[in-house]
Amino acid sequence: MNGGRWTEAASSKVYRIEGGRYVLDEANSRVLEQVGMVSAAVWSDLDGDGYPELILACEWGPLRTFKNARGKLLPWDAPVTLNSQLSTLNHLTGWWNGVAVGDFDGDGRMDIVASNWGRNSKYEKGRGAAQPLRVYYGDWDGDGMMEVLEGYYEAELKKFVPWRGLNGVARGMPWVRQRYSTHAAYSEAGIEEILGERLKTAKVWEAVWLETTVFLNRGGRFEAVVLPGEAQYAPAFGVSVGDMDGDGKEDIFLSQNFFGVDEETTRYDAGRGVWLRGDGRGHFEAVAGQVSGVSVYGEGRGSALCDYDADGRVDLVVGQNGAETRLYHNLRAKPGLRVRLVGPAGNPTGVGAVVRLRFGERWGPAREVHAGSGYWSQDSAVQVLATPDPPTALWVRWPGGKTQQADVPPGAQEMNVVMDAEAKGK
Repeated sequence: MNGGRWTEAASSKVYRIEGGRYVLDEANSRVLEQVGMVSAAVWSDLDGDGYPELILACEWGPLRTFKNARGKLLPWDAPVTLNSQLSTLNHLTGWWNGVAVGDFDGDGRMDIVASNWGRNSKYEKGRGAAQPLRVYYGDWDGDGMMEVLEGYYEAELKKFVPWRGLNGVARGMPWVRQRYSTHAAYSEAGIEEILGERLKTAKVWEAVWLETTVFLNRGGRFEAVVLPGEAQYAPAFGVSVGDMDGDGKEDIFLSQNFFGVDEETTRYDAGRGVWLRGDGRGHFEAVAGQVSGVSVYGEGRGSALCDYDADGRVDLVVGQNGAETRLYHNLRAKPGLRVRLVGPAGNPTGVGAVVRLRFGERWGPAREVHAGSGYWSQDSAVQVLATPDPPTALWVRWPGGKTQQADVPPGAQEMNVVMDAEAKGK
C-alpha cells in the first residue's frame, strides 16, 4: 500500500522459487489484484488434497480464501454457519488482523482462527442498530492522499454519522468547517450530507464482524465459534496455535492491545495476551495470567512458538510495538514428541506438510508446518506434538498429497522423518 493511501484496496502478489530465485507468478497474482488491505496470510491445506489454499486476513474486509487447483488459485466464498444462520466468509467483513490454522476438534482437518478488533471498543455502540460500520474515503482535495470518514448508523437520525467531532474532522478536511460553522449543525448532519458533491467520488468499506473467531472446518463449509470474552477485551493481533500444556488438545495464544488512537478515544489496553485452552471439540476457555505466566501489558503484535531449549515443551515469544520482545519459557507442560521433517532440496523443512500422531486406534490432532502465519510471524518448523499417552505411529502428508507413516520407538523424545525414507527416533 502506498503512503497516504490507507483504505485504498492494494494488490498482493505470489512468487515461486525457480532455480533458487523468486519469480513472479503472473497468473495467480492477477487473481489477487486489488484484493484489499491484507494484514496477514497463511497457506493451509483446507481440503486435504496436498495443495494448500491461501487465506488472507483483510482490514475493512473479510477472510478471503482461495482454492488451490493444483497450482491455480480460485476465489472461494466458503459457506459459514453462524448462530444457526447460513452466511459466507466474504460477508463477515471486519478488521481482521491475524490468521492461523489448527486442528481444534481433532478430526484431521485444518480449522481457521483469526484475530479481530474485539468487542471492548467505542465501535460497539455503532453496532447496536444492526447496521454495519462504515468508512468513506477518497482524494477529495486532489492532493494525492486519501481523506477518510469513519461512521456508524445513528438510529435516531436514521443516517450514518461520523465518529469524530467537528474539530477533529476539520483539521484534516478544512472544507467541512466551511459547511458547518457550529457543532450543533454538525451534530445533526449525516456523512452523505457532509460530503455533498464529494460523495459521488467516495468509496465505502463496511464491517459487520469484530469478534476474534474460530472457524471449524466441516468439509466444504465452516462453523463459526466466537472465542471467550477474554479474547474480545482488546484488539488482538498475533495468533499462535500449539499445545500449551501437553494434554493432546490444541490451544491458541493471542497478543493484544492497541494504543494508536485519536485524541477523542482512550487507548485499548484491557488485554495482556491470553492463552485459550482447547477442549478438543472446538471450544476454548481462557487461562488466567496467574496460571499461564503471560502478562504483556504493552502493544502485543507478532507471536510465535518454538521449543527453543529442546525439552519437549512449546515456548512462546511475543513482539511488542515500541517495547521489548518477551520470551516465555514453558516449565509445566507434559513434554511431547519433537518432530523434524526433512524434505527435498527445494523444501528442506517440509513446509506445507501435515503431521499427526496415532495412539493405537485413536488419532491425535493434525499439525501443519508453515513458513509464516499469525501476524507477521513464523513458528519453528520443528513441531512439538503432545503425547498424553504413548504414541504408536507418526503419520505425514507431504505437499502434493503423498503420505508416509512410521512407528514411534518406545520412549522417543524426537523423531526425524525424511521424505521417502525411514523415520529416525531418539
